[in-house]
Amino acid sequence: MLLAAALVGLALPAGASAQGGALLDGAPLNVFADGLGAIQVRQDGLAAGLFYDPDENPGHAGLEIKEGASYYPLIDGFSTAPGRVSNEPITITPLPDGSQLMHTSYRVGPHLLVSEDIVYLNGTSSLTIHYGIQNLTGDAVSLRAGAVADLYVGNNDSGNGVISPLPPRFVGGRDEASGLVYGLREITPWRTYQEGDFELVFNNFSDAGLNNTVDSSAPDNGVGADFALDLAPGETRGIDVQWLLAAPAPPGTVAGTPITAVQALDPDIVVTGDPKLDALPPPVAGKTVNVGVRKGRIFIKIPPSKTFFELKDPMQIPVGATVDSTKGRLNLVTAADLDGATQLAWFYDGIFTIGQKATAKPVTSLKLAEALAKCAKASKATAAAGKKKSRKLWGEGKGTFRTDGKFSSATVRGTKWLVQDTCAGTLTKVSQGVVLVRDFKRRKNITVRAGKQYLARSK
Repeated sequence: MLLAAALVGLALPAGASAQGGALLDGAPLNVFADGLGAIQVRQDGLAAGLFYDPDENPGHAGLEIKEGASYYPLIDGFSTAPGRVSNEPITITPLPDGSQLMHTSYRVGPHLLVSEDIVYLNGTSSLTIHYGIQNLTGDAVSLRAGAVADLYVGNNDSGNGVISPLPPRFVGGRDEASGLVYGLREITPWRTYQEGDFELVFNNFSDAGLNNTVDSSAPDNGVGADFALDLAPGETRGIDVQWLLAAPAPPGTVAGTPITAVQALDPDIVVTGDPKLDALPPPVAGKTVNVGVRKGRIFIKIPPSKTFFELKDPMQIPVGATVDSTKGRLNLVTAADLDGATQLAWFYDGIFTIGQKATAKPVTSLKLAEALAKCAKASKATAAAGKKKSRKLWGEGKGTFRTDGKFSSATVRGTKWLVQDTCAGTLTKVSQGVVLVRDFKRRKNITVRAGKQYLARSK
């Protein structure tokens, strides 16, 4: 089935990728493959994909390969796959047990041919993929192959990292609202695995490999497992992986808080996160937020005090407090509604004041608070006071967070963004996801997508 049919069947949002591929139309899961190693999965009745970018085909998920110093990522900007060439068209075949088989093959770099077979059985919440990786050369080839994904957990990218060390092992993210999990269950034994911030997962795979950690505090789940292969000339080796998608949690699945329970079963598992942060009372909309140090050093100022103190242990602080994250990263947990739901993001490289109102859907605002020098010409007084001509704040996470600069604000509909005030105006730069910018002077909303930026000009 060609992409035109796939787009109709999936009822994709406007702006969906025009890249070629095919759709395995199942129930409740629909699997899209691009024929070069990337996949996207959607559930019946749910427009957003289960892999990031949820609006795109394919999502950022599938097979990655590192051969020596050569790295062959899934996709570049969700549009191309460097070093990959289709070897045969995608075919979809019904199997005797009622499942469907989606088959294709593609070249990866100058040495490798990959045969990809995706199998899905209606009524299930999992799919299996068999990769046959062949060395096409007359010399031995060593490589690492990885099943890696940027998950879109719970239709909002806010799942928490979980793992089951019971065989067959599972690693991925869990939607705390539904309890359903998204991630990898082991078939072919993993060399290593990792769950956490998606950038760390992909960066580690492209470097030395995944690090056997699970981060229960990262709201933007990435997950992966990798396999080391040494192929003789002409040899083909097989790898089998299974994706659980919106599935019941396997037996033994735990988050990062009960670390001893996980390590009692497998002492090699390293679980990160912050149990002390999880143990705080829930934040109250418009009144309190919970904060903890993710990395480095964080400083807090609580009115009416004018003095910053260093944050050592997680604590609950009032709305209106100011945070200095120029030397570290802050975990920020805030109320997502009036009924006790929470959301987590982290912020760094800036000084900001936390705001929030007690509404049905409260927006957490982060207002840039670092003192700025006058733009015309910094005086000796402002220079002596240490004032700068620019200030900024990075944020990562999903939820109702808004960063307020001098000339615009950025409301999160994505995962990683920068807001920076300069004399030219307020710059919003999006590294991942989508952000809605409000230009104060133009009184206009602008949608900024990954890889783009927008400057709300001062004049």
